[in-house]
Amino acid sequence: MSIVQTIRFKIEHKYFAGFLQAAIDESGVRGSVEQNGKTITLILSEEDPVALERFSAYTQKYLPHSIFLGEITTQRAEIEPKAERFRSPAYALAPCPRCLEEITDPASDRYLDDTVVCTHYSNDEAYEDRDATYFSPHYNGNDTVLLCDASKVRELFLVTDEEIKALFSIEKPTLKVTVKDEELKAITGKKFLRVKAPYNVKSVLAALNAKESEISTLFFDEREGEPDVILVQEHLHMIYDNRISVSLEPLHEDPVLNRFLNVRKEAGVSEAIGAYLSRGRGVSFPVANESGVKKAIVFQEFSLRRTLAQMRSDSRRKRLLENFSERFPETAEKLNESSDESIDLFTTIALILGLDEPGFEALSDKSLEFHGNGGLKIDMQFNEGDFDYAAMIGSIMSFRLAGTDAHYLAYSIFEAYGDMVVSVLGQLKRQFKIDSFLLMGDLFANSVLFSRILSKFQISKPYFSDRIALDG
Repeated sequence: MSIVQTIRFKIEHKYFAGFLQAAIDESGVRGSVEQNGKTITLILSEEDPVALERFSAYTQKYLPHSIFLGEITTQRAEIEPKAERFRSPAYALAPCPRCLEEITDPASDRYLDDTVVCTHYSNDEAYEDRDATYFSPHYNGNDTVLLCDASKVRELFLVTDEEIKALFSIEKPTLKVTVKDEELKAITGKKFLRVKAPYNVKSVLAALNAKESEISTLFFDEREGEPDVILVQEHLHMIYDNRISVSLEPLHEDPVLNRFLNVRKEAGVSEAIGAYLSRGRGVSFPVANESGVKKAIVFQEFSLRRTLAQMRSDSRRKRLLENFSERFPETAEKLNESSDESIDLFTTIALILGLDEPGFEALSDKSLEFHGNGGLKIDMQFNEGDFDYAAMIGSIMSFRLAGTDAHYLAYSIFEAYGDMVVSVLGQLKRQFKIDSFLLMGDLFANSVLFSRILSKFQISKPYFSDRIALDG
């Protein structure tokens, strides 16, 4: 008899199966592991109970968690392990638990060795990470915090068990979390910070040195290609293309339609409607059916100059602008002096709300400060086939004039985006008779929007890719 485990792994990467093969090798159990796409099959013979115990002890100590790990089913069956030994390619992974033991144990021959490369996932070659990142104990506006002392994670941040598991997974993604420590809030001036656990040998050594000096965090500017993730409930998705995400196939010359078609292929559907909400690529709703693929709806690019001109051409909105200028003269001056090249939609909104910092990140962070239920009704409508930015900006100005708290207004804006997406997809469903919905774009990095989609999406279950990043 054998123990047979079927493991759903949400990506084709072979390193997790490789770690299992290493556990088989180290424990001496007669076993095998194979991977077919996103399914890993582990077979362990029960003929040697002592070897099985060694395997169990090894995996409990050294098998890393993965953000791609899915459902695991276990059964006993009359089946023999395969003879072939599993091999994995090299991947850009963080040091595994065995590597960390070698580097951080003073009794180890490889203590503080900066040349350690992971060879513990049955990889024929090793990935060498060349990293020029500078870590500092002093905050200088850096975008990311390196968590140097894992035992302090709950003292420093308000994090869930799932967020902790993701932070310390073998992929070491970056998460935006709520700051709990008052000193850290004072140092950075922020209530939410991007946090990362040590992700390569250099950062491990930097963290170890800081911890020995009783420093719990270091600050750094994250290099390109590191995985950023959004984690809402049990939904974890990568925001931008990174070192562990799947590369897109060249299916279309338009980058929006290309990502849409790649996600459609992954979802295994022939017809689909998409919602692409992106800071860099705008808002659009692509459709794929027997006639081909196209963008059924495309929001025109936001122009502050055009939006203000449209508001001035309407008597009611003109008066609103005048009232806003009287109440908030400095903000009005900044808006009137800004060029379309220097200010986008989210920077405009952040200015109207009076936020200290401009842009999407500041607006997104502000929305997370509201912990109630139900937002204000922000105008998210269309006018003569185009999205009506003047109506949207006008309603935000009206609520600001009414004294609405900035965090409540920011929350309401992202909630309104979610409601608008659900409404448009419902209309497209009726028009095209399609009920598969694929969602993409970096605006979903905002958890208010993401949560709103999950709670309001009653027409069909929305599909977010596990292996393809939301945006490029």
